[in-house]
Amino acid sequence: MAAIRTFTVAALMLATIGLSVAYIPNIVGNWTGSYEGYVNNIGFTNATDALTLKISEQKGRLFAGNLSGNLSGLGKEVGGFSGVFALDNKTFYMAEYDMGYDVGSILSNDTIELLYLEDGKTGRVFIDEFHRVK
Repeated sequence: MAAIRTFTVAALMLATIGLSVAYIPNIVGNWTGSYEGYVNNIGFTNATDALTLKISEQKGRLFAGNLSGNLSGLGKEVGGFSGVFALDNKTFYMAEYDMGYDVGSILSNDTIELLYLEDGKTGRVFIDEFHRVK
């Protein structure tokens, strides 16, 4: 009986160690996407294949890159950002260097979603979906 108990405890310890070494997705590369959103004083807006996301570097859960796009009625925007994966390794957060924040989700190995939030007089929200360029 003691041998079974010892084996069970050892198995649980190994399972716990295995769970703590979670897979961190590699998102380095180029992504293209579309968006829909709402902009204060403009209203609803959307476009397909209007966004480019380039993740230029990643070290563990941290990453950085550039986001560019041709936003309807808003002109072309290009900006850098840095981001971090949450502990679930599916949710991530990005701080854009000039303004705004994104909450991201890994939908599949080749698809991610960003929810963009910006406050103030030019407040806006966007839902962006990106697909990895292969």
